[in-house]
Amino acid sequence: MSETAAVQVSRKRRKLWIGAGFVGCVTASLALAGPFVTPALRRHVLPYVPATETTVELIFKELRAVPSSRFIDLGSGDGRVVIEAAKKGFPIAHGIELNIWLVLFSRWKSLVSGTSGRTAFKRADLWKYDLSSYNTIVVFGGESMMEEISQKLKRETKPDTDIIACRFPLDETIWTADKLIEDGPNPLWRYRQI
Repeated sequence: MSETAAVQVSRKRRKLWIGAGFVGCVTASLALAGPFVTPALRRHVLPYVPATETTVELIFKELRAVPSSRFIDLGSGDGRVVIEAAKKGFPIAHGIELNIWLVLFSRWKSLVSGTSGRTAFKRADLWKYDLSSYNTIVVFGGESMMEEISQKLKRETKPDTDIIACRFPLDETIWTADKLIEDGPNPLWRYRQI
């Protein structure tokens, strides 16, 4: 093979490797970003917006753990509220989240924080998840979903269930807030199933 032919073969291989690298990078980017982008394609747009430290503090000023407490965070994101629930003494603290990367990250954070024995994070659709066994519920929802989640909570919760709605209130034709807790742009509403 002549030197020119060898140079051409070398260039073709380099172009193939560069092309394969580009395709690999695009595929990896889509795999990682997909769970963060797909919420925009759902009926209710629910982007990941982490709870502030102040919001988490205010939630647990309102909620008290007792031995029979079963806590769940709907749309648990990075798990900070569920982990704090375990730290505050809730014997069972669960989080459901659609984004698998956030579920895995939450599990890792729980393990690192030493709360993994009292927490569980599950990839689940909150519309299909049965809430009847929980008596403490935190909801981080978008405005468009609050009427529908209000109906679900009314159907599935038992008397004396504590509910905290973050950022947007539950539907006032279905629920009456016991208390409004101001946190600047992130207000909280406290409800109790009667």
